[in-house]
Amino acid sequence: MNCQRCGFSIKESEQYCDHCGMKQEIFTEGFEAKKCKFCQKNIPVNANYCQYCGKDQAFIDVESFSEKVTVAEKTDMDNLDESKKKELLLNESAKPGIFTSTKLMLKDMFVLQKRMGRADFWWSIAGIFLLSLIFGMVMGETLVVVNGFSPSSVEIVERIAISMWMTLVYISITTAQIRRLHDCSLPGILILIKFLFGFGDFLLFLLLILPQSKRDMSYTFNKKQ
Repeated sequence: MNCQRCGFSIKESEQYCDHCGMKQEIFTEGFEAKKCKFCQKNIPVNANYCQYCGKDQAFIDVESFSEKVTVAEKTDMDNLDESKKKELLLNESAKPGIFTSTKLMLKDMFVLQKRMGRADFWWSIAGIFLLSLIFGMVMGETLVVVNGFSPSSVEIVERIAISMWMTLVYISITTAQIRRLHDCSLPGILILIKFLFGFGDFLLFLLLILPQSKRDMSYTFNKKQ
């Protein structure tokens, strides 16, 4: 056995160290204990040396400790990288397309606190234009029917229908543009560029075709709580 204060070798039955005179607390019932850094046995909480293996509790195996830290850090980084990969794919839709991406745009038409992948965005733009063509044909047929019942109502019905549709399209595309800017790690406030007369839309177009950037992880494909 070793003295808990000086580490001097003493007999297992000796309660006091012959070298420094320290009383060995392991002989005290209910002593406050800690684990030895090396053999993991319970030793007094204020022991400088382990009574069982004799190791100095102030000693740190730098090489072993560094290896453990390095492995732990690498594991944490791997887990973090894997988490980010799972958290942010290139697109929210598993298979972006004109139907799935347009549906996504319309579903999130009032959502700003997200990202929107490049493929999802441009497919949804194509989908909105397709829906606009369909809307135009349906409205044309509807106006023909309205004209048969009340010719004077055709103009007001046309104005209301076009206003409602243009409002829906404008809100959907504008919020989608903001989410696309987020996907490029750009602030959504840049949407104001579109109001610059003459070249604003062109500048915004250049930003919207940029690839995804993971520099800013503030936004994902999930709504920000």
